[in-house]
Amino acid sequence: MQRAEAPDTHDARDRAAARVSAYLYGDVLVLAALIALVPADLTRAKGITYVLGTAVSTFVAHVLADGIGLSIRSGRVSRTVLLHEVRDAVPVASAAVGPALLMLPALTGAWRPALALHLAVAVTVLRLAALGFVVGRVRGERPSFRTFVAGLVLAAVGAGAALLKVRLTH
Repeated sequence: MQRAEAPDTHDARDRAAARVSAYLYGDVLVLAALIALVPADLTRAKGITYVLGTAVSTFVAHVLADGIGLSIRSGRVSRTVLLHEVRDAVPVASAAVGPALLMLPALTGAWRPALALHLAVAVTVLRLAALGFVVGRVRGERPSFRTFVAGLVLAAVGAGAALLKVRLTH
């Protein structure tokens, strides 16, 4: 079997696309986890555990799926290539960081749980909306009204996907 190409030879745009894909995937699933929670869940570890568990399990699944896909496309995958795949999947896990940090004050009793949950949802939706600018930048476009609107549409579609997941699985 052949070895996969070294990541240095991969197109930078392909790497950016992989990270943007992971970012979107992570945000949609973390948003679904947040939507499934009720404020009382934030007064116990359940809320943070649910969000972090979603991100970690999605990260592992994403790396596994991409690694298998790469092995099918390229043959045997080297450790270096696999490490690059792991790095490209980090945005999946990063989707939970902001919401988890915003949920901590509710866990300690410093914030009302409903406020923390609403802020966690808002941060995740804003991350989705920011993707319009990110996608435009990766494509070599300047930020514009069009990339702003694209981000809003992406946030709406991502929220719809998150709602669909919650509706079908909870």
